[in-house]
Amino acid sequence: MVAKIMRPPVCHFLAYLNRIDVSHLDKTVLDCGAGGSNPPLALFYERGHKTYGIDIAEDRTELANTFCREHDMNLNIIRGDMRDIPFDDESFSFVYECDSMCHLTKKDIMATIKEMTRVLKKGGYLSVGFKALDNWPLDGEERCPGEFWNQYDEEEYMHSYFTDEEPDQYFTGLEIVWKGKQTVLYSEWVAQMSQEDWIEWYDDTWTRYSREEWINLYNERLLRFRQSSLQYIAQKPI
Repeated sequence: MVAKIMRPPVCHFLAYLNRIDVSHLDKTVLDCGAGGSNPPLALFYERGHKTYGIDIAEDRTELANTFCREHDMNLNIIRGDMRDIPFDDESFSFVYECDSMCHLTKKDIMATIKEMTRVLKKGGYLSVGFKALDNWPLDGEERCPGEFWNQYDEEEYMHSYFTDEEPDQYFTGLEIVWKGKQTVLYSEWVAQMSQEDWIEWYDDTWTRYSREEWINLYNERLLRFRQSSLQYIAQKPI
């Protein structure tokens, strides 16, 4: 396999599609947030799909197209905003995102799923994921419920987090055919942190703890650490 890509949600989506009858659909697929140096669309390309992708970031789009040139793959990845997808209604049999939608506000996530539904063919399948609210530690300033803002290299970025049942309401006009929760309880990076690194990591602008409380959490960090995501697969009615 040319594309050595470890993206569990994408692999699970492919595995799910392999288990069901999709003979009524052509093999067209859209990745929303398709950029980066190892585009997951390559997994679909290698399985005979006609692939398309959009990414709002110019640098990530160029990284993906560099991958395409190096591996002689035409994945058709262009600049585009998943909140306003630049394709016609019912263009694709399969639409997905992977770790991209979480950078949007909840209002924009709602708009994105509506757009994904619009470009999805009748009988087609959608795969999306949400960050779970029981992640630890949660970083950033919570400006709206579940929306945490942070800063890196003087640029703002954010993540949206959801309770386990909260995303269900976002699938208007779709039938949820599968959902699950994946939790990672160990981080090699966190495990190897010295107490000095742990203290240096502290910033009262993104934690809910005082500096003293944060220091006292050092010995509990591996017991508390968790990264959880909520994954959904939905079908558009025929």
